[in-house]
Amino acid sequence: MLNDPRRWLDIAPIFSRAQIGSTRITILRDDQLEGGSKLRIIPFAVGNADEVVFGGPFCGGAPHALSVWGREAARRVTLFFAERAELHPRQRAAIANGARLEFVSPGYMTVVQKRARDYAREAGALFLPLGLDVPEARSSLYEFAVNVRARLGSPDQVWCATGSGMLAQVLGAAFPDSEVCATSVGLASRHERQSFPSNVQLGDAGVSFARNVAVAAPFPICGHYEAKAWRRCIREARGNVLFWNVAAPAPQ
Repeated sequence: MLNDPRRWLDIAPIFSRAQIGSTRITILRDDQLEGGSKLRIIPFAVGNADEVVFGGPFCGGAPHALSVWGREAARRVTLFFAERAELHPRQRAAIANGARLEFVSPGYMTVVQKRARDYAREAGALFLPLGLDVPEARSSLYEFAVNVRARLGSPDQVWCATGSGMLAQVLGAAFPDSEVCATSVGLASRHERQSFPSNVQLGDAGVSFARNVAVAAPFPICGHYEAKAWRRCIREARGNVLFWNVAAPAPQ
């Protein structure tokens, strides 16, 4: 069970519901799973690697999810971040979970990524890209999304936040009869270079990914990511809606 790749993928999704005017919103509550949706797919991305290396934003959910996986699977996780004056709560949680953190200056994401890649190559470790976007992760996330659709049917709209672009692309494929409304919380230029299914509509968050947005929601929500999609959802969503809450807010 310790290293069973389906350990988290097969955990049944939890849903809650909200009504805003005539709009019925079903919320996928992966905030109830420590590490969130990304924890479901990490075992497929890492395979048998003894050490996993990732470089990402200080507030990102993927590094925290990797630290949870490393703790539970008894594997080494090394995380690279831009150097900051203070640790973010997710970084502190990663340390508590046993991950090793490396800090990079100057902290441009391209530099962080290069340092992480160089370290992985020298250490013989597995480097994972932003969003954990590798084919094995995509296919397992698609499987889970199809499972969600089988339970709920096809909503009129599926709302999500997307950083690397992978979640929006996968949801577009898994919900072909729904409009996928994705709020871009990563680099807009990155998304402009990507190809999305025709049913995916990208909307800009209007603020940088680093900005923590406070918004009222009837469930725990991350101010760096899903909160930026939720505030658009409650203004613009129509009909029968699924909102994909990837992970809980940073632990305090």
